[in-house]
Amino acid sequence: MKPLPKPLQITVYQDVLCSWCYLADLRLETLKQEFGDLIRWRVRPYPLRVHDKRPTEKELRGLTEEVRRAQQEPEPVAKLLTTELWQGGDAPRTSIPALAALEAARLQGPAARGYLARAMQRAALEQGVNVTRTDVIFELASRVGLNMGPFSAAFHSQDTRKLILDEHQLASSRGVRGVPTLVIAGRWMVCGLRDVTEYREHILTCLGKLHTPRAGSSDRVVH
Repeated sequence: MKPLPKPLQITVYQDVLCSWCYLADLRLETLKQEFGDLIRWRVRPYPLRVHDKRPTEKELRGLTEEVRRAQQEPEPVAKLLTTELWQGGDAPRTSIPALAALEAARLQGPAARGYLARAMQRAALEQGVNVTRTDVIFELASRVGLNMGPFSAAFHSQDTRKLILDEHQLASSRGVRGVPTLVIAGRWMVCGLRDVTEYREHILTCLGKLHTPRAGSSDRVVH
């Protein structure tokens, strides 16, 4: 009996404050259901704003323009995106607290992390709420049913923040420059928001290459 192939690992680097990542999440949900156990998905933090400092006016204009471009995408949720996060006077200084919350939630299982991530995306990107604020983070975590004692301990731990910074450094050393970025089987990289059809084609191509031995092959496809 022929053994089943190992699942293809796909690492998705994202920032919860990024409209493009929100849309990519929704598109990838379709493929998660479609490919099932053939794919093992990993979602890892890649903060676009690492340092704790107020965005400059130029940065705010750029961040606002990114949202306006994302609003032109075909998903119905794209029309719900708002620029208020960057124009409302309480713009996030850094992504780190929000991503630390997601890492703390992950300790209660991938579903817990997923529920909090979606709640934070909707609050930040559809309602313009600064989800890097501790009071907002704890309200959302409680609302999605997390066990707040362990969540609080993990969220406040310096180890959690160190993990995010180490992950950012490692990803950057491997060529990640922005989000969303998919790294497939540690060898192929797909950068930026893509149509579901294009994501599917990349995955099928990589599945074929991974399960077809090629002597001396060390190719790395970067899109």
